[in-house]
Amino acid sequence: MEDHLFRLPPPIPHGAVFVGPSQWLKTQPLSERQCRDFLQAPQALSWLTAAFGENKTDSRLIFLHQDAFAGEDGADELVNWLESLTLLRAPYLPILLHGDLPAGQLVKFFRAGLFDALVVPLNKAQWVNMLIRAEKRFEIRNQGRLILASSGRTQDLLRNLRRKLGDQTARSASEMLLAQETLESTNRQLKETMAEISLLYSFGRELSSAGNWDVVLREILKSLAGFIGARGSALILRSAPGGTYSPRQTWQWDETAWDKVIVELKDQVGTSPDDSALGPGVFKIEETRPGGINSGRRIIALPLEHQDVRLGFLLLLLADPDERERVMERYLPFLQAVQVILSEEVAGAQLLDRIRDIGTFNARVLETVSSAIWVTDENGRTVYCNRAGQELLTGREGPAMEPEDILFQIGRGRGEGPLGGAETDLPELFLDGRLRLDEAKGMLLPFLRGLPESVFRGEGQVVRSDGTGIPVLLQTSSMPGSIPDQTWLVVVAEDLRDTRKLEAERLRSEQLEGLVEMSATLAHEIRNPLMGLSAQAELLADQLPPDDKRSRYIDVIISEVDRINATITRMLNFVRPYEPDISRTSIGDLCRDALALTGSRAQAKGVTLEPGADFNWDDAADMELEVDAGQIKQVLLNLLINAVDAAPENGHVVLRVSRSENLELSDPAQGTRRAGPGLIIEVLDDGPGFREGDLARIFRPFYTTKSSGTGLGLAICHKIVTAHDGQIKAGRVKNQTYFRVQLPRVFEHRGAGHGQLEEMQ
Repeated sequence: MEDHLFRLPPPIPHGAVFVGPSQWLKTQPLSERQCRDFLQAPQALSWLTAAFGENKTDSRLIFLHQDAFAGEDGADELVNWLESLTLLRAPYLPILLHGDLPAGQLVKFFRAGLFDALVVPLNKAQWVNMLIRAEKRFEIRNQGRLILASSGRTQDLLRNLRRKLGDQTARSASEMLLAQETLESTNRQLKETMAEISLLYSFGRELSSAGNWDVVLREILKSLAGFIGARGSALILRSAPGGTYSPRQTWQWDETAWDKVIVELKDQVGTSPDDSALGPGVFKIEETRPGGINSGRRIIALPLEHQDVRLGFLLLLLADPDERERVMERYLPFLQAVQVILSEEVAGAQLLDRIRDIGTFNARVLETVSSAIWVTDENGRTVYCNRAGQELLTGREGPAMEPEDILFQIGRGRGEGPLGGAETDLPELFLDGRLRLDEAKGMLLPFLRGLPESVFRGEGQVVRSDGTGIPVLLQTSSMPGSIPDQTWLVVVAEDLRDTRKLEAERLRSEQLEGLVEMSATLAHEIRNPLMGLSAQAELLADQLPPDDKRSRYIDVIISEVDRINATITRMLNFVRPYEPDISRTSIGDLCRDALALTGSRAQAKGVTLEPGADFNWDDAADMELEVDAGQIKQVLLNLLINAVDAAPENGHVVLRVSRSENLELSDPAQGTRRAGPGLIIEVLDDGPGFREGDLARIFRPFYTTKSSGTGLGLAICHKIVTAHDGQIKAGRVKNQTYFRVQLPRVFEHRGAGHGQLEEMQ
């Protein structure tokens, strides 16, 4: 064998491993390069496996001599050896030195994991090219490990953030449940309290306007007993100051010995009120005589007094002591109010004071709850609105009033109270259309009143004067009004803005986490095979003569590999966090530059590219916004290029810019919508438009309607515009397709840092 056939030209790579016969190895100056040599392939594989397992190895080139795998089974042994080396997933690159083996065998070796194959004798150019390719491969592997390490750290960070957000969401959910329970409890209390107030109001009105007290008193006793669940009721009055007591009116109380009952009243309530008191001004009557006429039944007595003069008693007959205790616990303030009303109407004394006591208590309850509460009459006029409701409607804190003044507003409608119409600037919930429900078809008030008992529970919006929509959790119900057969509507609303913010942040975090994980995985799994394809293509290119026509196919392979690699880069840029680099920028200048840059593309296709007919460059120059100029220009370029590509030959593409002083945009940070000044940029073309279902997906990543393209252009446009607190929409009007970008005049969102996006194609 001639030595020069297998002598390797310099330089010998540092740390290389040589596997081959001793005669071949003696020709290599291995000791100077700290290289390893082995006569047998299994020995080399064992050493490489041990070195990798102990993490004591760096990237290595492994040179395999053809004679190390001699014999009939040599090819299979080499394949097995390469596959075993590949399973280590170590930074090793095997290279075969051979004497012009058949192409079929080489393909088999490459599939098993061979990095390169060199035909001997070698010239220095081939050797150096091989070393360069190996160095590139090692560099790509190192970059891949760095990407994986960075991706792992990013995923850990996102998992931590998601866990924290989950904890916060859980706390918020608990708070929402507690708020819901409070809301329902408040609503029940409100219904019960308003029912009590309504009954008290009817008592006072009927007594003050009664022409026949016998009829009115019987109806009052009947209503009172039915309301609290008493078995009977009676009104005991003195005929005159200092006179005797006698029943004035009864309902379902057929007593044959009223004189004995009156004796019990005078003995127990008159002589030892401390022992018999159930509450202030309310007493219990016990049968002291065995076998008494009321044995087994218990009575509640409400003394009617005026200026320390006792005028009589209101008696309520209950079934047993437990029932009496329940009624007193539940209706004590209400019974006291009835006592006051009757005392005032009978003696003309204490009506106003007692009503104010109960009204003050109820007003304080209603004004201190955090939920917005409205009560409206049958025509939709506001009967009552608490301070939380006023703040939700107007955006400012309601005026501070004394509870007594608040009481005078209840039931009088907007601006019709003794306060002289102080609340005439408060919008009406229904009459001014400030409450909106997606579920309601037609007029909202008839929709709610048409529900069973007017009960509705769901989400809606309260719209302020500036157009801001506040999301609310709504609960409605009906209650008796101030007069018979009148029904009021109770509306209780809970502000959902904080909940919407948390939900939007949670969804954004989940989407970002998914995209990051997907992008990192795809980048790792795709780029490694791509580099292998590129290396093999370059190897084939080196083995072809310079004038071989097949070289163009190799150039196509390399070009397509580079294109796929660029697509992966754009994908990674898309998921990268981005904050615009804001500066004061003329939108007119950006439009002018974008038209100039896309002009040649339009001209090549025969498409007319021009600004709108009403476009004034001098006027457009004054249209300044706070934007990231480079990124907004890239949005314009991408939209114009898409429009030119979609337009037919001899078609038209138009770029229009217009001002708007009432541009309505969503505000994800606040969970609301807002209106303000801004600019509208539109790109229109007369192409075929969208297919069915395209509009719902056109801004999604990796979705494209072109035969070529990555589907990231419009997705990144959407990301840029959204980062500027704007909106981008697409649609079809008549025979034109439009993309509309809406940008606020003043950029309000500020992030912790700024980032840049790569250019889109």
